[in-house]
Amino acid sequence: MTILVLTLLVVVAIAVLVYPFWAARYGGVLFDDPARDLEAGIRRARDRVYEEIRALQQEYFLGNMTESEYRALLQTARQRAAELIREQQQVNETAAAIGSRVDDELRELLPRDEEREEKA
Repeated sequence: MTILVLTLLVVVAIAVLVYPFWAARYGGVLFDDPARDLEAGIRRARDRVYEEIRALQQEYFLGNMTESEYRALLQTARQRAAELIREQQQVNETAAAIGSRVDDELRELLPRDEEREEKA
């Protein structure tokens, strides 16, 4: 019984130690990143718009809609895709700005911490 419990504890300890490395290597996300989630949602929405454009092209070439209908729907889909691209760029720029600001604040704090250590 003792050997079983010890073996189980060793396996659990190894799993806890190995999981972060395994997750980082194989794409597991350790922390939620709202910016990444938002960007992924925008990318999926843009992919749906592109699919819609392909479907419109197929419908038009099959003769299921008039040219004026096709052009109007195509223009709307293109505008929506452009909006999504702009939104994705804004998310990326905002995330980069936040990251830069955090880095700057950390750089400002580090010398202060070193000064405290020297005084102590």
